[in-house]
Amino acid sequence: MLIGAVCGGCDGPGGPVCPTCRAQLHPGAAVEVAGVDGVRVLLAYAGPARPLVRGLKYRNRRAALGVLADALADRLTDLRPDVVTWLPALPANRRARGYDQAELLARRLARRLHAPARRLLVRRGDHGQTGLGRPDRLTGPDLRVRGRVPADVLVVDDVVTTGGSLAAAARALRPAGARRVHGAVLAATPAPVG
Repeated sequence: MLIGAVCGGCDGPGGPVCPTCRAQLHPGAAVEVAGVDGVRVLLAYAGPARPLVRGLKYRNRRAALGVLADALADRLTDLRPDVVTWLPALPANRRARGYDQAELLARRLARRLHAPARRLLVRRGDHGQTGLGRPDRLTGPDLRVRGRVPADVLVVDDVVTTGGSLAAAARALRPAGARRVHGAVLAATPAPVG
């Protein structure tokens, strides 16, 4: 018996993203991040987008990766980055999961954009952003550059909340040679009210 694809948004049939969940996905709002020339956002981190992204990030549910990456790539057609890189997962998380979801996404986007994918950023320290309050998230992770940095860099991540991680990437990449730093993310959390 063949098992049909399960939707990453609702766990029902018709995956990787069933028509019902697809209809409930909403475009992500524009995000401004200090030091970043522009952040392209595919989805609002709400409704079926949450389990889609969380499944990729925490449960190794990669079936929707191609669909999501291709849709995000369609929003990047005007960019011509010299390299595509990603915000690296914590080493402990990468070991536990066996993969880095942002790297998987970045490599897929790089193929679509006909650009090389290279690991340019390395995390220092062992604390993540998940679970931190907004003020602590704004600081972002401690990142350093690895290797030569070209002029035009596209930095990929799964979710942008405060923009702290993308800002930290720009702070590391610009002194190392990047003149333009763009961001691309699958989803953005809603802006805080008030």
